[in-house]
Amino acid sequence: MKSVKVLLCLIFITILFANPSKSQEPLKHKNKIYRSENGKLYANKDLPIYFHISTSSDDNATTYLLMPSADSKKYANPMYFDTEGYNTFRSPSKVDTVTKKVVYPLEDIIYELYSDSKAPVSKFSFDNKKPYKKDSIYYLKENIEIKFNIHDATSGLEDTYVSINGLAYKKLTPSIILNEEKLYKIKYYSVDNVGNAENPKLIYIKLDLTKPNTKLSVDTDLYNDIISSRSKIVLESNDENSKIKKTVFALNGGTIYNYRNPIIISGLKEGEHTIAYYSIDNAGNEEITKEYKFYIDKSAPMIVDELVGNTFIANGKEYSSGRSKVKLTAMDNKAGVNAIRYSINGGDFIEYTKPFYLAKSGELNIKTFVTDNVNNQVINTIMTNKSNISYVDLSGPILGHSFSGANFIAKDTAFITSNTKIRLAAKDDAAGYKRLEYSIDNKEIVEYTEAFSINSDGTHSVTYTGYDNVDNSSTKSFICVEDNVGPEIFYRFSFVSDKKKTIEGKNYDLYPNHVVLFLSSTDASVGFENMLYSVNGKPEKAYTSLIKGFQKNKFYTIKVSSIDKLGNKNQKTIKFFVE
Repeated sequence: MKSVKVLLCLIFITILFANPSKSQEPLKHKNKIYRSENGKLYANKDLPIYFHISTSSDDNATTYLLMPSADSKKYANPMYFDTEGYNTFRSPSKVDTVTKKVVYPLEDIIYELYSDSKAPVSKFSFDNKKPYKKDSIYYLKENIEIKFNIHDATSGLEDTYVSINGLAYKKLTPSIILNEEKLYKIKYYSVDNVGNAENPKLIYIKLDLTKPNTKLSVDTDLYNDIISSRSKIVLESNDENSKIKKTVFALNGGTIYNYRNPIIISGLKEGEHTIAYYSIDNAGNEEITKEYKFYIDKSAPMIVDELVGNTFIANGKEYSSGRSKVKLTAMDNKAGVNAIRYSINGGDFIEYTKPFYLAKSGELNIKTFVTDNVNNQVINTIMTNKSNISYVDLSGPILGHSFSGANFIAKDTAFITSNTKIRLAAKDDAAGYKRLEYSIDNKEIVEYTEAFSINSDGTHSVTYTGYDNVDNSSTKSFICVEDNVGPEIFYRFSFVSDKKKTIEGKNYDLYPNHVVLFLSSTDASVGFENMLYSVNGKPEKAYTSLIKGFQKNKFYTIKVSSIDKLGNKNQKTIKFFVE
């Protein structure tokens, strides 16, 4: 075999870098051939392969394309590797390059070439720090250096590319250092020496440099760091980043417990206490321990009652006038009194603000309800014999009035005359009646001693007040109209007289014998009761209908009387002649 130096040349397709439409799209990497420092040759498996020969190793030497045999022509120029990794090309029998003679024993000349179609595999690490992972996000509590471990089975790593938070991919320097408290979106991939690029991988990393914050509150019954045994201590923790891992607490320097539910403190003694507490987030940030000092107040207030006022004894029984007051005073050991309420004879509890009157009649039973500022409370009963009050008289006398003489009542108004007497009366079954006073038309107040008259026509108001022996009073008033005038009388004949008759020097109307006389009467106040008439001195008759039946050639004198409902009387005389 001729001694020729066979130079294998691989022709590859050049792939240009593309300008990505989006900055975080991976770069375009061309497939290529790569010779390592130890002389090994690597070709991307997707590249077309051609064989050239030359008589010189000079790069500028003339080369000749090696043609395949007829039965291989279809699969050569170009040809493609079928085997991943190590490939060989052989020429039979080694020939000594000096003597040009075949070397024995016979051996092939072997040319080596590595085919590579597999991308690298990239992995990251946190420099031995243990992150907390949730919802695909890694949380770390301090600045972090991210390192990458890349493995490529054949041609070896060329570069690793990284895109942070949507920025363009850049070549990786030895590591990535993160030092800001925010969420990092990191995409990365590696490419080997013949252009095989792995699919980009994505990780989310959140630096959580902030410690948690825990707030303490008291569920009910809190006043100036004083709480009741019914209260519960609530710890509310917050962490915006990796969230709370746990909250712990200790009471009075004792055992540390994990906080899960509001802390019940009813088992602690009355007095001062301290709770220490803090939280740890999932990234490992630990809050500085906080303390809260509080006082547990289990004691209800004390109350003292006092009666202020006078009483009166009547018929062997003791009475309060209703102006007696009950004074309540409350004292508390720590939190202070919040409110005092009282109830009289089972009624609603009323807030106590100042001494109160005994506003109920009869036997008394007073209860007090006192609370302090952390809702400790006590109910006490003030016994009636304690205050020496057996009966409370709040009512004035029962009042009434009547009329002696002519009177007529219409609705709420009494109609009277000057002869009518007004009588006042009062009665008190408790402390007893003491005196009566009255006034007419809101004028001078007069003490009542006997029945009285008004003696003045018109409308009047009478107001009178009665007092009992403990000066409870009652007042009544009424309206009366004094009427001393009788009804007005009217008459009318059925004919209009146009003639006169002179008798003893006086002129009188002249009527025919069939004339008819009509009578009527009106009263300004109470109305007339009845009307009477007398003809020429005869006995009076009640007027019920028209007067007729007059005789011819006769002089008539008719006397008419009208009486109202009070007995007031008015009279009129009618004189005329019948022809």
